Amino acid sequence: MANVIPVDRIDAEARKLDPARVLLTVLAVIPFVLGWLLGKAWLVVAWLWTAAVVGWREACKPRAVDAEGDGT
Repeated sequence: MANVIPVDRIDAEARKLDPARVLLTVLAVIPFVLGWLLGKAWLVVAWLWTAAVVGWREACKPRAVDAEGDGT
């Protein structure tokens, strides 16, 4: 049976953990994740805004007049 869970090793390593370090790590994860999410949200907002500005500029460009001169 090669797929046996090493419970003894897990138990031994869990007993070595420092509760203060674990708490600090957990507390550090919260602002990190918030910052990461805000960064991604800002990227989405910036991308959408830029797409709207580029679309606006494209819509405001003067249209090329075709050979007959009717503008369509």
